[in-house]
Amino acid sequence: MGNKHINHKLRFLMPFLLILPLFWSCMDLEETPYDVVTPGEYYQTEGELIAAVIPVYNSLGLASWDGLTGLQDISSDAMVVPTRGGDWDDGGMWRALQEHTWTPVHPSISNAWENAYGGVARANSTLDALGRAEQTPLVKTFIAEVKVLRALYYWWLMDLFGAVPLVTDPATDPDNPPSQSTRTEVYNFIVAEITAALPDLEDTFTAGSYGRVTTGVANTLLATVYLNAEVYTGTAKWTECVAACNAVINSGEYALMPTVADVFALENEGPGNTENILVVATLPADGVTAYRHMATLHYNQIPSSPWNGFAVLSDFYNKYDTDDDRRDQILAGQAYVLGGPSAGDSAFDRQGEPLIFTVDFPLFDATEGDGPRVLKWPIDPNMSGWFAGNDYAIFRYSHVLLAKAEAQYMLGNTADALALVNQVRERAFDPDEALTAVTLDDIFDERGYEFLWEGFRRQDQIRTGKWLGTWSLHETPSAEYTELYPIPQTQMDANPNLVQNPGY
Repeated sequence: MGNKHINHKLRFLMPFLLILPLFWSCMDLEETPYDVVTPGEYYQTEGELIAAVIPVYNSLGLASWDGLTGLQDISSDAMVVPTRGGDWDDGGMWRALQEHTWTPVHPSISNAWENAYGGVARANSTLDALGRAEQTPLVKTFIAEVKVLRALYYWWLMDLFGAVPLVTDPATDPDNPPSQSTRTEVYNFIVAEITAALPDLEDTFTAGSYGRVTTGVANTLLATVYLNAEVYTGTAKWTECVAACNAVINSGEYALMPTVADVFALENEGPGNTENILVVATLPADGVTAYRHMATLHYNQIPSSPWNGFAVLSDFYNKYDTDDDRRDQILAGQAYVLGGPSAGDSAFDRQGEPLIFTVDFPLFDATEGDGPRVLKWPIDPNMSGWFAGNDYAIFRYSHVLLAKAEAQYMLGNTADALALVNQVRERAFDPDEALTAVTLDDIFDERGYEFLWEGFRRQDQIRTGKWLGTWSLHETPSAEYTELYPIPQTQMDANPNLVQNPGY
């Protein structure tokens, strides 16, 4: 059981802070949060500790935007950014993600590396400072939170790049930049850090600390790492995955929301949403915002004039059962205005023609209306310009249920796997359309329907052996080396101790 000693007061907001690239040639990771007083003098109240750890939480914003969403979703069989005339070409960077033809100079690859290591740097410096404070139960809880966050950032790095430098000190020698640890070594570090942190974490938080790391967050991260362990290390950890999932399930802290719409409804944001385990909490303001509406909706659908980019691939869209409520989160066919004084009216393109979102479309030279769009997160009525306040869940309870289902299936416990899959499916169909038997492909498909554009699809494809295949707009099988991204060229140039991943 976690500690129950903290009086929570603050709802965490995760700004998408811009950080300087962390090139290893000048890698001084010292980011002392407070340089006027010593940690022993400063970290004495909860408010002081919250102020210390907020910078570490800031890097969670990478999950909902920037490099990570491109590398995990736009490279997959679910999402794509077609080139629309002069829009969304960007030097071919989006097409390269879908075609698996990226190179070490791809911007999304550099962004993911730099921002994840920004989170590591903040964590290292904060842990150094907290380690020199008096080790009260309160301080130990915050240390545990930061260690889990650092483990999460290393999970992102290890998942994307494989062997990466494992840096835990707040500063490194610029004359001897760090070499890479093996993927297995980083995996072992992540598991050890989470496991060691668990006893000092809280089991639950109140409205005043929404978005912080709890035992549920730690066990969900652990379960996810175990789910992919065979990819990471060559050794499956299905039993361990089930145990970590059971820790979340048996805690009694989480439950599926009643309907698909309830999961993402603005009025359900906060501790009342029993499904959200770890969220990036946002506001409709610059620096603490969500960009999902801007990325996918047509220019004329809401007053803020979205960018008309991200779309759902036709093969993926066509796999949905027409009775599945999750299909209603995808806009296809006649499009409508979704915000402002004309909300509910038919939408038109920039030539004044009816706006129709087509299901089949090309990767290059697509039209304004080509491709189904995602409206999973409802329009924020308080949206200000580009900025919306929809929270983004990194982990949801349905992920735990489906992770356990897959692990149980791999262990031969197909009855339990079937029950877990049907538990998630039940709320998506009215009347219920329960499966009578389950296969690994069923679980893979169910995860796709449930987690569209939530950052899991590349992992799911690699884990189930589907990454190297073909799908709509990805017509050439990929080489095995694409299961890892290249080390960014900027990092290779700056650090002579790095070794590039094979194939690049």
